[in-house]
Amino acid sequence: MTSKKKAELKRRSIILFLLTILFTLVIFLRLFYLQVLRGEQIQKIATRQQEVCLKLEAKRGVIYDRNLKLLAFNLPVESFFGVPYSISNKSQIARRFSSLTHKSYNKIRSSLNQEGRKFVWLKRKCEKDEAEKIKSWHLKGVYIQEETKRRDPYFPLACDLIGFVDIDNKGLAGIEYQYDQFLRGKEGEGIFQKDGQGNSYQIKECPLVYPQSGKSLVLTIDLDLQAKLEEELKNSIKITNSQAGSGIFLNPNSGEILAMAYLSKENSEGIYSDRRVKNKVVSDNFEPGSTFKIVTAAAALEKGIKKPEDSLYADMGRFKIGRKVLHDIKEYGWLSFKECVVFSSNIGMAKVAMEVGEKNLLDYAKRLGFGNKTGIDLPGEAKGILPSSERKWSDITLATFAIGHGVSITPLQLISAYAAIANGGLLLKPYVVKAVLDEEGKVLQEFQPTVIRRALKPKTSYLLTEFLKGVVSEGTGMEVQIEGVSIAGKTGTAEKPKVGERGYQKGNYIASFVGFFPAENPQMVGLVILDSPKGLHYGSQTAAPAFKRVTQKILPSQNILMESGKEKGELSFAIATKRKLVDEVEPNKSSKLGIQVFAPHIDKKGTIGKDSELKLTESKKTNGSEKIMPKVIGLTVREAIKLLGSYSIPFKIEGSGKVKKQVPLPGKKLAQGGNCFLECRSDD
Repeated sequence: MTSKKKAELKRRSIILFLLTILFTLVIFLRLFYLQVLRGEQIQKIATRQQEVCLKLEAKRGVIYDRNLKLLAFNLPVESFFGVPYSISNKSQIARRFSSLTHKSYNKIRSSLNQEGRKFVWLKRKCEKDEAEKIKSWHLKGVYIQEETKRRDPYFPLACDLIGFVDIDNKGLAGIEYQYDQFLRGKEGEGIFQKDGQGNSYQIKECPLVYPQSGKSLVLTIDLDLQAKLEEELKNSIKITNSQAGSGIFLNPNSGEILAMAYLSKENSEGIYSDRRVKNKVVSDNFEPGSTFKIVTAAAALEKGIKKPEDSLYADMGRFKIGRKVLHDIKEYGWLSFKECVVFSSNIGMAKVAMEVGEKNLLDYAKRLGFGNKTGIDLPGEAKGILPSSERKWSDITLATFAIGHGVSITPLQLISAYAAIANGGLLLKPYVVKAVLDEEGKVLQEFQPTVIRRALKPKTSYLLTEFLKGVVSEGTGMEVQIEGVSIAGKTGTAEKPKVGERGYQKGNYIASFVGFFPAENPQMVGLVILDSPKGLHYGSQTAAPAFKRVTQKILPSQNILMESGKEKGELSFAIATKRKLVDEVEPNKSSKLGIQVFAPHIDKKGTIGKDSELKLTESKKTNGSEKIMPKVIGLTVREAIKLLGSYSIPFKIEGSGKVKKQVPLPGKKLAQGGNCFLECRSDD
């Protein structure tokens, strides 16, 4: 090789070496720029591309019936979401998921293309088969998130009462809505990052806000009784060809709702096209007809205007009031005041109302809870409509009011009023939630009976009970009779008012029966209403037989007291003074009826013994805000005040002398922020 060639080779080597050094330097400078100067910024970009922030769903609380049967719970499901910057074929994903959801292809595609969008729900809460189908597509950029789906295993049983939730498990109706703040818990937050295989996993080092589970509820509802009520409503709607039917059963001594249902004709045929937001038993008004006659009767008795034996002439079934003519079903002549109720004489009750007067009628309607909400722990309650007191009522207004026309009430108000008659005169607030539980099943809060007011004197409630027993034994409610069970109740039939205009719909009626049993020691009050029965339309012909059929089904399962039996269960408001009350009206009758005063066993800790209805795991430590009610029955007012003061228990007292009744009962917990109610009477 010549020297010239050697020089050329050396020159080229130097140039190549310098270029290599230059290239290496450029790479190092670029790396320095990316790693040092822009490292933090690039790291943030990479993190944004790899990580997604998701809300962690809180476990919603469970709903039980009073016997701890599951009414609503959570089922694990899978949801699918897309991360737009990880998706290479957005058209394919939009096309696939539009076939599974109500969202259109264009809407899904638009969401995936939205600038800055990092997260798009594609299909929420899939059933197992559907989830497996989506997984089999192996779509890049589509990930899985575990969630829960609300299930009510007995649907449609009690569906209006329980309510429902939306896709995010937020309550929209019924108990799910009313108690959403207890049930829903608190959402958490987590950071999720995809790996090289396209899966997602949680980065353990990243801080998380863990979700807090919701509280569970124990209802007052008895699922078996609810099923029997709904079964009979369906049967009665078919038998009478009614448009709809509704019913309620409650404990008159506590206000606990044991069953509540509304069924349309479509429901009776097994058709449930959509979830109802409204609970019509609570939110819909109706004209009650003759079941409302207890208001006139109560006012006349308490004001001393009428005695049960007082006579009234019923004008042989036709009584002219101004230009109107009031009719009775039968041509009655002379009737006693009691018989006016027993045989449901419109004319007799209208004449009583004219003597009682509008002021007293309105007063006792309001005392019995009409015209105001009951305060039940359910959404959408209506308060009904009573005639205005701003101007003087005409005779026809008095007459129609007396027979349950020209007024608007809810089924819940009606049964609450009859419960007040059954329990000795106390108007109680109805309720559907018995207790709140934590995640371990410990009782956090128990709800106790709440006395709204004393609506009637005990003697008045007793006399009205005798009237209502007569309705069943010899009057319009004879279809309700059940051998061995004493039932008190009232039938009702009312024409339906026209919608949006004056007057009534000819041939369309609301038929009803409301009653309680056993009459001497009421443990259950029931109401059945049938909307627009065809053919036979009177309450005595339609609703009364339906009430009887329900009662016959529930008597064995509920261990309801027969006439000659002994009391079971917890101390009722009525029994504590029943013997004395009966003997005040009819001397020595209580011993003939076998009425006894009893109390449940209370242990040294002040808790109810084995007969307690709520069998739940109690917290070992008593909450400082909880107070156990001592026994004050039999003490003087002064002694009771001193004892309650030592426990720092707030109270309301009615009357003077000695304490005859107390709410809550001895050994029961006083609801947080609540008062105890004491009824006192002199022994003179």
